[in-house]
Amino acid sequence: MSTIRDVAAKANVHPSTVSRVFSGNARISERTRRRVLAAAKSLNFQPNAIARSLSVRRTHTIGLVVPHVYTGYFEDSFFPQIMSGLLDVTYAHHYRLLVSGCESYADEIVQTLQILRSRQADGIIVTSGRLDVNTVGELREQGTPLVLIGRPPDQHGDVGWVDADNQEDTRRIIARLIELGHRRIAYVGGDPDTRVVKERLEGYQQAMTAAGIAVNPAWVDYGYFAEDGGYQAVGRTQTGDNSPTAYYAANDLMAIGILRALRERQIDVPGAVSVVGTNDSPEASHLRPALTSLRVPYKRIAAIAAHMLINAIKEDSLPTGHQILSSQLIERETTAQCLA
Repeated sequence: MSTIRDVAAKANVHPSTVSRVFSGNARISERTRRRVLAAAKSLNFQPNAIARSLSVRRTHTIGLVVPHVYTGYFEDSFFPQIMSGLLDVTYAHHYRLLVSGCESYADEIVQTLQILRSRQADGIIVTSGRLDVNTVGELREQGTPLVLIGRPPDQHGDVGWVDADNQEDTRRIIARLIELGHRRIAYVGGDPDTRVVKERLEGYQQAMTAAGIAVNPAWVDYGYFAEDGGYQAVGRTQTGDNSPTAYYAANDLMAIGILRALRERQIDVPGAVSVVGTNDSPEASHLRPALTSLRVPYKRIAAIAAHMLINAIKEDSLPTGHQILSSQLIERETTAQCLA
């Protein structure tokens, strides 16, 4: 007995196109419809066999694998904003969100493929931006509908993705600190093996170079998105007369750790040192002094990603295209004119 795949091969179309022809989908062109029907007739394919031969079964579920490899992932405001955006859209479209954890970045690929091979989800939202793990490439080989939150690897630039302009946002922050008179500015990134941290470092370097400021390697540190990481970064960078007068941290948790370390050293903020965080967490406005922070629209980024994925699933296509959203620097009490 002929199958939907046999018809698809003879008509030179995807199996999902055959299923759409027999379901009466209006999006199919008349030319394609006739070609599929002719192939089906020549193979004596019976439309009622489609239920047994469909290669794509709708679960009305999209998946998300959380790279649970450090505690700060759940303490940071990034994660609840992402979840809020995804849940708003999936609920509105009568879809479910399947969330799975993993114990390492490499395990993310294993968990993702298990979800897909067991047909628990129709597509995947990818949040990992590791430079040493090719999650996107693995999914592309499977022909999986996916949307990336963050920029894709260069070799997969045609996948669908949504992100903030991390490099430009950071350049603007550093330029603002320079405008306030700071020249010894520290960059405290998260995990150096992630794309977003690399992009923010490039923005930092771009602003410093444009202002004619030589970057001291001692001013570049990594706190792995944890409060203690920011705290430890101060111990490594406050080393004497050439110590930074300003810190930019790639999330608010690290900025809070920086503030705690400066307070223990009796270094006045913002009188002696300015501090800027990222993600504008709920705690930022309640700290004393209130934290200046970059407000990144992660909820909206996640919502757009979910829309892209669900629309592509409904159209039996792979998501393409991208959107870059603007962020806003919220200036509060931890930044001021440099007096040094």
